[in-house]
Amino acid sequence: MRTTRLKLIACTLMLALLSGSFIFMIQLLSEDTKAIEKIDRKNWSQYPGLLLETRTKETDFYTFSISYPVSENQELNSEINDWVEDQKTLFLKKVEENKEILNENYRASFSVKVDTNQLSDQMYSLVFSSYLFPGGANGKQSMKVFNINTSTNEFIHIDDVFKDRNSMKPIGKLIQNEMDNNEILSANIDRSMLEQKLNSPEEWNWSMDSDQFYLYFDEYEIAPGAMGPVVLNLPMDQVKPHLKPKIAEGINGSPKEPEEQKKEKEAEPLDPDGKYIALTFDDGPSPKATPEILRVLDNFNVKATFFMLGSQVEYYPDLAKEVAERGHEIANHTQNHVDLTHLNKESVRKQIVESKQIITDVTGVNPNLIRPPYGAFNRKVEEVASLTNSPLILWSVDSLDWKLLDPSLVSKVVEREAKTNSIVLLHDIHPSTAEALPDILKVLQKDGYQLVTISQLLTLPQFDSSVPVYGSVR
Repeated sequence: MRTTRLKLIACTLMLALLSGSFIFMIQLLSEDTKAIEKIDRKNWSQYPGLLLETRTKETDFYTFSISYPVSENQELNSEINDWVEDQKTLFLKKVEENKEILNENYRASFSVKVDTNQLSDQMYSLVFSSYLFPGGANGKQSMKVFNINTSTNEFIHIDDVFKDRNSMKPIGKLIQNEMDNNEILSANIDRSMLEQKLNSPEEWNWSMDSDQFYLYFDEYEIAPGAMGPVVLNLPMDQVKPHLKPKIAEGINGSPKEPEEQKKEKEAEPLDPDGKYIALTFDDGPSPKATPEILRVLDNFNVKATFFMLGSQVEYYPDLAKEVAERGHEIANHTQNHVDLTHLNKESVRKQIVESKQIITDVTGVNPNLIRPPYGAFNRKVEEVASLTNSPLILWSVDSLDWKLLDPSLVSKVVEREAKTNSIVLLHDIHPSTAEALPDILKVLQKDGYQLVTISQLLTLPQFDSSVPVYGSVR
């Protein structure tokens, strides 16, 4: 009798626990659904079947930035991710080895960027470039290409593209002819090593777009290390006769014309005695957070400054246009979010100018302001910024949204640290930042702050845009 009673009590407790867990799960799912409903479900990507993820990290010893496309197929994603993880593991191992020479003033850096070449509507070449600077004398560059078909969720191999092995032989000869016409390449490339590579098409690291066929070689593969990775290319009209008819017919035409450039409006001077704060958003645009952030800013009648990555704008041009059309300030955050202090002067210039051109072509707005990734700059970066008429904009309040990923904690940081003329660092790639924004704006407006753009803030007499600007100068 007692055993039966104990069983009954145990069953009742179990049911209560299960019932409580079920209710908790329902609440959890309900909250998730509400969060999802807030985000615009429009497919913003200009590459059907692909989304671009950009992840960054900053520690006392290193920084890294990784950009990679994500498809709807886990097998494709897994193979790409394995390569990225291998590169990252190598980097972290080197960081550990060099820890004695690394500190917050001399950090290692790692970056992975991707160029997306579109051959047809759902056929892409994803050209990855990784750069490892673990400290010491030199960095290491590597390249890897993944050719994919998002309609069949399969990788595309060289045999899928060319008619047969015989049709690949002329490609090698054409490549060598192109090389002969380039003084630098012909003087530095090891012809025997190149010929060996060209005779093994199954090992080609290749890509195509509507205009060119490319072959990629890592450092030391066919040339001295000082040359870095080598890219050899052929005009598509020379390659097309050797392609399978279905591939040749599917090649896309010329890209769209860029947007007509809009005349920039000069910011109206602010009252020097006013209370101002500038909210800034880095690393976007991103469909995960930017649409909701735009909605919230509209609701509060606030204009902000968006420091965009050229790579993100390339993937999400309509979203970048939307930011501009809502009247927000468009600014430059470089092409690939690399630590500019580890680049030579020409590479710094390229990171700034390429991003600037993409943003201008897409939005019609010329982004004059630049924020260096991680806030890292040196004399080289300042010189290039000056030559490109791009004031360097830093921040005085770090919301830590990239680290906390908790709306309530993020809003508390901003509310605690904000003061007159603050420049607040936020990121429009985290949904948690979008969730924190209404509370941030309520508190700041309640405290009497007027939310302005960076260009408006720079009209105050205490700011000098010829030097890096941090904000909060009285």
